[in-house]
Amino acid sequence: MKLNWQRSTTMSACVLILISSLNTASACTQNNHIRPAEMIADEVHELMKGKNYKKLDALYAAYSKKTTSDNVSALSPFFSGIAQSFNVACSKQARSNEEWLAHQASLSAWLESSPGSMAARLALALFDIEYAWYGRGSGYASTVDAASMKLFKQRMESAKRQLDALAGPGKDIPAWYQGMLSVGLAQGWTHEKFDALYDKAARIDPYYLDIHYTNVAFHAAKWYGSDGEELSAIDRAARLTKGRLGEAMYTRLHSTKAQSPEMFETGGANWKRMKAGFEDYLRIHSESRTRNNYAFYACMARDKPTLRQQLALLGRDLDPKKWNNDLQYAYCTTYAKSSGLHEKPKCFTRSDTGAHFCE
Repeated sequence: MKLNWQRSTTMSACVLILISSLNTASACTQNNHIRPAEMIADEVHELMKGKNYKKLDALYAAYSKKTTSDNVSALSPFFSGIAQSFNVACSKQARSNEEWLAHQASLSAWLESSPGSMAARLALALFDIEYAWYGRGSGYASTVDAASMKLFKQRMESAKRQLDALAGPGKDIPAWYQGMLSVGLAQGWTHEKFDALYDKAARIDPYYLDIHYTNVAFHAAKWYGSDGEELSAIDRAARLTKGRLGEAMYTRLHSTKAQSPEMFETGGANWKRMKAGFEDYLRIHSESRTRNNYAFYACMARDKPTLRQQLALLGRDLDPKKWNNDLQYAYCTTYAKSSGLHEKPKCFTRSDTGAHFCE
C-alpha cells in the first residue's frame, strides 16, 4: 500500500481566509485551551454570547496596545473570539443562515448600545467578509453558481465600504488592515495595491500574525502568485517577526502550506529552520500540541533522532488526534522504533487498534 502523506481535501477559499484565526488563536472552544491567545479568544467569545458589550469595549481598549505572553498581538484573538459564534470551522456542521443573521443582530446591538465603538464597527465589517464566503460556498470559482457569486461580491463590497468609512481612525489599527487585506484577496487586487497595504500593516504591527497568513495566501500559486512568491512571502514574515518569535513564524506558515515529506525533498521548506521554529515556539509557550506537531514534522523530514526525542518527551501526552491521520501516526511511531537512522518500516501496526498496514 502506498502511503499518501498529503491531505486529500482541497483547501477552500473560505478556509484560507480563516487560517489566521485558526493558527493564532485557534478560535474554537471544542478543546481545552491553554495557549494565552486562545484564552483571550475564549474570554471574548463568552462575553459576546452574554452580550456584555461594555466589557468588550473595555477589553478592546486594553488589548489595542497589548501583546499576549505567547507574543502575538492581543487584538487578533480578540476578534477571533467574536467570530467564534459563526465561524464554520468552529463547528462540525455549517451554521445556518439564521445563526449568521442572529450573530449579525448581536453585533448591531453592540454598535447601537455604543455608537462610538470602533470594536463593534470593525467586527461588523469583518462579519460581512466571512458572511460573503458563506454565501459563496467552498470550491473553485467555476463551481459557484451565478446567484452565489453575486451574493459574495455584494457582501464583500459591503465590508469594503464599511472599512473605507473607518480608514481615518483605522490607519493605526492592525485589525483594519487585516480586514482590508482579506477584501483584497477576495476581490483580486493588483499586486501593487495589495503589497502597499501589507507593507503598511507590517510596519504598524508585524505581530498581528493574521496579516502574514493573508499575504502568503495572496502570493500563492493557487491565488495570484507563484510558488516562488509564496516562499518569499513566508521568508519575509519570518524576518519581520524574528525579534519575538525567532523562526516560529517560518514554521507556522510552512505547516499550513504542506504536510508531506515532499515539502522537504523538493526544497520547498527547510527542515533546519522549521526545527528551530518549533524549538523557539516551545520556549515561548511549551505545550503538548506543539510538541506533537514537532514530532509529526520530524517524521516527515526523516529526522529519526529528533522524532525519537520528541516522542520520549511527550510520554503520555502523545496524542494520535493531533497528528494528520491514523495511518501517519502508526507509520511514524513504528519508524521511530526501527533500527538504523535511515531504515523505514515496510509494515506497521497501530498499538491502540491493532490495525496492520504494509506499503
